[in-house]
Amino acid sequence: MSKFFPPPTSTKIHSDVELIAYECQDTLVQLVYLPPGANFPLHEHLESQMGMIISGRLEMNVNGTKEIIEPLQQAYIANAYVPHGSVNIFSETAIVFDVKRIVNTLPSAKPDEVFLKVSPRKDEITGFLCWSVVASWFEIAITEIPPGGIIPIQQSAREEMGIILNGKLIMTVENEQQPLAYGSIYYVPTDVIYGGYNSSDETVSLVKILIPLHSDLSYQNTALNQRTGRSLTTS
Repeated sequence: MSKFFPPPTSTKIHSDVELIAYECQDTLVQLVYLPPGANFPLHEHLESQMGMIISGRLEMNVNGTKEIIEPLQQAYIANAYVPHGSVNIFSETAIVFDVKRIVNTLPSAKPDEVFLKVSPRKDEITGFLCWSVVASWFEIAITEIPPGGIIPIQQSAREEMGIILNGKLIMTVENEQQPLAYGSIYYVPTDVIYGGYNSSDETVSLVKILIPLHSDLSYQNTALNQRTGRSLTTS
């Protein structure tokens, strides 16, 4: 089993919600398919969690604050033990990615807002247009890679996870190379060499999840024992 290209684990929740999970060492990345009417009450857990809609729409409730989140327009944040839940009040299935991690942020870090909108910028490495969200323990960058576009070979300064939203992206991490299509994940630990290439004839949308070094895990036996219901839909 590859550490850099984790295989998916698919489960059904409440018989109609599909959950596809990827273990990236100490971080869990999940794709959740929520059909119309799916309703999950407020719940909380040890891990900090953030997420974003890939397609469809969803009403998200974080600690009593509700907002309709649109595809790739804003992220929600529910840090450790903050109640959160969701309901799909719309007529189409919502596809969500969420990320969970036990986090110790710096004491000086400002409290996160519940909902953060993406902002346009230029990717410093590739020069491609991207949209990003920055919070206390993560950054999300949505990058458009044109046909033939290259992600230059580089050494990671922080942990990076990437979700492919369309087309095909050839990714090389250390000495492993994989062609990745929709829903595939790659994982780059800190200080590892990696790069990529858009081998398809369409622009590839890539969601990058970046975890800075100060977001260290708090390793506790009780914490590890609670890593059971780690999705948008469970407590």
